[in-house]
Amino acid sequence: MGLHVPARIVWAAIDHDAELPCDITAPSSQDGVKLVLWFKDSTGIPLYSLDSRSGVAISAAQHSTIANDLGQRLFFSVGATPKEARLQIRNIKTSDGGVYRCRVDYFNSPTRNYRVNLTLAVPPEEPRIFDAQGKEISTVAGPFREGHELFLSCQVSGGRPPPRVTWWRDGVEISSTSHPSAVEGTSAMVNQLFISTVTRDFFGSKLQCRAAGSKLVPAVSKEVAIQVHLKPLRVKIISPNELLTAGRPVPIRCEAWGSFPAAKIVWLLDGEPLRSADITVHTDSNDSNLTSSILTLRVTAENDGAELTCRASNAWFSGSAIEDKRIISVAYEPVVSVHLSNEDPSRVITRAEGENVTLKCRADARPPVTSFSWYKNNMRMSGENGETLYLTQLERESAGSYACAASNTEGETRSSSLTLKIQFAPRCKPGTEQTSVGSLNMHSLHVKCEVEADPPDGVRFSWTYNNTRNVSPVLNSRISSHGLVSTMTYLPQSDSELVTLACWAINNVGRQTVPCLIHILPASTFSARYTPRNCELHNDTVLEVVCLAGSDGGLMQSFLLEVVGGVAPPAYNLDFTRGPPTEIDNEISTMNDQATLAPLFRIQEQIPQFKLHSLEPGRDYQLLVYAVNAKGKSDPPFVIDKVRVGSALVPPYVDETIISEDPTPAETSHQDKQKQQSQMVMFAAVAAAVGVIIASIIVAGFVAICRLKRQKPPEPQEVRKRMRPARTDVPSMYAEDDVFDDEYQRQLDVRCSRASSTIRSSRYVSEGFVQYSQPSLN
Repeated sequence: MGLHVPARIVWAAIDHDAELPCDITAPSSQDGVKLVLWFKDSTGIPLYSLDSRSGVAISAAQHSTIANDLGQRLFFSVGATPKEARLQIRNIKTSDGGVYRCRVDYFNSPTRNYRVNLTLAVPPEEPRIFDAQGKEISTVAGPFREGHELFLSCQVSGGRPPPRVTWWRDGVEISSTSHPSAVEGTSAMVNQLFISTVTRDFFGSKLQCRAAGSKLVPAVSKEVAIQVHLKPLRVKIISPNELLTAGRPVPIRCEAWGSFPAAKIVWLLDGEPLRSADITVHTDSNDSNLTSSILTLRVTAENDGAELTCRASNAWFSGSAIEDKRIISVAYEPVVSVHLSNEDPSRVITRAEGENVTLKCRADARPPVTSFSWYKNNMRMSGENGETLYLTQLERESAGSYACAASNTEGETRSSSLTLKIQFAPRCKPGTEQTSVGSLNMHSLHVKCEVEADPPDGVRFSWTYNNTRNVSPVLNSRISSHGLVSTMTYLPQSDSELVTLACWAINNVGRQTVPCLIHILPASTFSARYTPRNCELHNDTVLEVVCLAGSDGGLMQSFLLEVVGGVAPPAYNLDFTRGPPTEIDNEISTMNDQATLAPLFRIQEQIPQFKLHSLEPGRDYQLLVYAVNAKGKSDPPFVIDKVRVGSALVPPYVDETIISEDPTPAETSHQDKQKQQSQMVMFAAVAAAVGVIIASIIVAGFVAICRLKRQKPPEPQEVRKRMRPARTDVPSMYAEDDVFDDEYQRQLDVRCSRASSTIRSSRYVSEGFVQYSQPSLN
């Protein structure tokens, strides 16, 4: 039956047409084809039939096909001759592949069977390229180094029939080795490309791995660019070899060719890299192998005759550096130094007063030096124009820094300085030869004495006490010395004592010839000459009062600003200070000598500058400025009258503030006294009215009490009580009038002077008015 005849292989591609041959030639000329049947695989149902059993010619035979998709795409062509009969399959699909059997029945001869294996050609998968380390490459392979080997592997999976894998470079096939392999359990073709020496012509090339199977399907390929690193071929300094001037920058250009990536260019001077030089590197966009470097060289005198090297290298190649060299010539200004004539290299020379010193000026110049000059403390010394400077009979004023200068046609250069120190016996620090210190009775003073001396180490001090009666040494227990400063503790014995303290010092050079004198004077009570002066109002961003300080009376002082107005609203009836409440704020009486109302608030500062934030617009204020020290406060104060804030103190409306002309303290005092007198009259009238109402009830008792009190002088306490203003809506103006003030006085634990029993009209300073502070002049 011929069912086991070998199958003939016919290749076909998906979506293409195929023809399966079937020779229907009759065994004899007397016979003819009766029936042709086509079967697929093991199916017993024919796919296609050609029936001529009725005896008609084969060309007129009846065609029948199976009723499915494949049947609709089948047609049996008998051809021009029986040998050319073909089963035509249109638009091949994947399911069409398989073994087809053609059965031919004849009228007289036995049936013949033909087997055809319709094999579908499948294109291979896209090639995959790997480097020597097994890393897959997508677009760029490498880098590979010039003169070194190149290895790439191309792997292609799938494909029917198995593809042929080849390597191509610029359209030319490259010799390589291909073999089948199993990759991840599937068959694959692998082609390995090995080039023992990569030449420069590989630079910029592309390599292609191509896989081609059946002619029915197109070949697949993958292309990668080859990155090749190249050695530099040539380097040259192309700038002219000219005479260089020291200190003047000059650009020098060097170019390197043939390197990829761009050559690294290094400049060397006498074999040492120029790391701090200004170097610009440029790679030509049209020629990536050209690299240029511009060195901005600033030479010095020491560089004359030095070797300048331009070195180009590629970091991918060891030993690839190439160089170009030249010798440079430098014209330079003098290189100058000053030193002792005995070549002592010391930069600090110490000599005692009366000795001699000789200095030499050394200069190296090209061309030679034409003149010399000398400088002391950066000032040119007249008449000194030689190479040697002679200093004789040194004095303290001879100390300083000395330098020399030398000049040639290139310019003038000054040397670094040599310091000459002159050692001398102690003497008072300038400005402290005679000083005065204010004192308080039985209050210790720390009096300071400061001297100048060289050497400053080992200075010893002694003090003497000088009054109108005698001069005596001060005990060492009262003296504390450190370095060039000595402090003595002194306790004044009376307020009228006049004492002069003399401070003496000695060092290795000698003893102080004139002592430092400190005059101990009784501290002055404040008066008008201590009052701050020239007070001004500023209104930049906030209202500010700025004054000049007066004398401090020999004691440490601070400054007080009182703001006085009409009856203040509750929101303003408090003190605004710069920090925690101070003793002066607690001790100073709320009485204002210049007004009848208590201050709305006070501000205390260490300098006479005050910032006002809380003034209410549309009101008139009076500002009183005092100086305060342990002896009291200045009298009278500086007064700024009729200060009115036009609107809220928010910039830029502060400029609406209106102030009166600056009055003098005397004028202000006179005006305030008149105001006080008028207010006293008003208070007296009120008191008289009250007295008339109650006089009828207690007149007899008052008469008796008054007679008793006339028999003895009034005590200061009683005087103060009688002078108390008759109002209760403001704080007390007398510090000792309230129990709170007495208790607060005990908490302060300070020494206070007894107030005078002589009381001016409407004024009294209480015992608790001022706290004495201990001055320290350390």
